Amino acid sequence: MSTAPYVLGGIAGLALVKALFRPHRAVVREGGVAACPGPNRYRVCDASVAIDAAAGTDVYATASGRVAALGDRFVHIAAHDEPVVLMYDGVVPSLVREGQYVGRGQKIGESKGRVYLGVTQFMPGGKLVKIDPSSWLASRGQKIAATYTGPGTAWCEQGRHIEVPASAGTACNLYEPERGGFALLPVTVSVER
Repeated sequence: MSTAPYVLGGIAGLALVKALFRPHRAVVREGGVAACPGPNRYRVCDASVAIDAAAGTDVYATASGRVAALGDRFVHIAAHDEPVVLMYDGVVPSLVREGQYVGRGQKIGESKGRVYLGVTQFMPGGKLVKIDPSSWLASRGQKIAATYTGPGTAWCEQGRHIEVPASAGTACNLYEPERGGFALLPVTVSVER
């Protein structure tokens, strides 16, 4: 009995999955967390996660949506499926322009050496709240980096079970992300206040 039909069927299945679901389910392919959200050295809240990625490293959209703003070193994407804006800083935009639709996993630029990702959510009544980026990514089955180059000991690198400490949750007034529409594995997020 030949195994060729099974092998060819498996290859076709993988090609279909790759076509439907972009392979880049991370902000960068390779990098490490330089700083989790929380008070910075000036004791001012920085609600973004800082990712060390070599200059020139590709940066990917983590949600489908429209490019809402674009500058020499930043890209802001208004998500299509939910009321959030993803803010990438430390990124040289390439292949995207303001108003353009981008898909999840699409390259939006290249790192300048350190990429910052922030997530702002619009709440009913027009209120804007900051969401922990690592929690937002985890609840959507995504990562900060596909391959971590850092030690992986920071609280914002803990994969699918993230506990935001009060030092970040209270200081930055961070909120828990809403559940993503598609996640294969369970994710738990708690924000201490």
